[in-house]
Amino acid sequence: MSKQILIIGGGISGLATLHYLKKKYAARPEVTVLLLEQSSRPGGTIHSVVRGSYLFETGPNGFLDSSSRSHRSPAGEEPIGQREPNGKPRTLELAAELGFVGELVKAGRDAQVRYICLNNVLHPFPMSLGGFFGFRPMRLREKLRVFAEPFAARGTDPDESVYAFGARRLGEKFSRLFLDPMVSGIYGGDARATVLKAAFGRIYELEQQYGSLFKAMMKLRKGGIPKGTLTSFRRGQAQLTDALARRYENDIRFNEEVRSVTRPSGRFAVVTAAARHEADEVFICAPAYQTAAMIREMAPSMARELEKIRYSPMAVIGLGFPLTAFSRKPEGFGYLIPSSEGKEVLGVLFESNIFPGRCGKEEILLRIMVGGARHPDILSKPREALTALALKEVQTTLKTEALPIETFFVQWPKAIPQYDRAYVAAEAKIAEELKRWPGLYLVANYRKGVSLNDCIENAHQAAQRSSL
Repeated sequence: MSKQILIIGGGISGLATLHYLKKKYAARPEVTVLLLEQSSRPGGTIHSVVRGSYLFETGPNGFLDSSSRSHRSPAGEEPIGQREPNGKPRTLELAAELGFVGELVKAGRDAQVRYICLNNVLHPFPMSLGGFFGFRPMRLREKLRVFAEPFAARGTDPDESVYAFGARRLGEKFSRLFLDPMVSGIYGGDARATVLKAAFGRIYELEQQYGSLFKAMMKLRKGGIPKGTLTSFRRGQAQLTDALARRYENDIRFNEEVRSVTRPSGRFAVVTAAARHEADEVFICAPAYQTAAMIREMAPSMARELEKIRYSPMAVIGLGFPLTAFSRKPEGFGYLIPSSEGKEVLGVLFESNIFPGRCGKEEILLRIMVGGARHPDILSKPREALTALALKEVQTTLKTEALPIETFFVQWPKAIPQYDRAYVAAEAKIAEELKRWPGLYLVANYRKGVSLNDCIENAHQAAQRSSL
């Protein structure tokens, strides 16, 4: 008897789910797997744009080559981190299966230097005790407050924000200068609203287990806390998604937008603009708001919870300059900007420093992030205004009057899910609701992590739960 699995969404979550399901059922020809993607290309937010000597990422620009996952999901579900192969992210395993090990590129040592921008001046992020004591924007008493961390009481609020956690354990100044811009850089989010347990579950667990982050680091310094190196592919992140799409081209239908998912009988009915499909299992690998629209008729209460998940807006601008535009070449990884600076720009990455070869040898490619949860109305501004905003930031902070020789622009009205208190409550209810719908799986970056590593690991686990 034939069995049909449908995957909705051709971003990395959907493509990885397709890969793992095809592997799982390779010896069972009666099980067919079909992926439906609404656009004309694979990858979702992953898109590597090549223009002349430049390679610009519209979405994530890499992944860590070591695992940093929390042991549990925000909803308190089954342990997840231990299942990654040899403590490495499953992304590396997937790259090997595709024959891409030789295509991996790692950020250079020079890119380890990162900066915080204060009053348009770049301050190196302290990477050691000595560097921390030499960090000028903090007063001595503020630095001493950080080293009092082992004496801070263990937290009791599971929904404590990242900012409140840092202020409690390390001091207000530490949260303002470091945790605030870190959350905006990773999630485009607000550290005062982002729940620590949901966004950085590993840190939450370390405090609960050891009572102190310093004590945890001392206990785990022999390899228990992997640092990881930012890694990508020679031809950009899209090299991975394009390869998956080519491998399974007969199992993917592009330009097929799903209108609804229902279950009128024992099987699911998936209706698109062009056809009606039946399936024994459905994996929805789409953003929460799109998923809500698809399942509203079948599961209205779950749809309402999905609609509570907020997304931050983001514009990403790429600017290419000749090195001669700067009296001193920008060094390192780039810089983040605390919200206290009052800027709409979240940070600037020195993209071609991170991954050499993203532009010509006598050029530099900068990647400017604008908006986020701090500025939810940012995308009401026209493209020209946002590009001008990015250019002004570069000219002011990096001290140049030059104009770019190449410009890239992409905007995401709903870029990154926000792991706030509303999300935590909604996620717990979604997990409960899913128990009522066996054979329905939600696999996307609003569940169990936003990184490339998280998406691929979550796809693997979802595929393993398939039970045809």
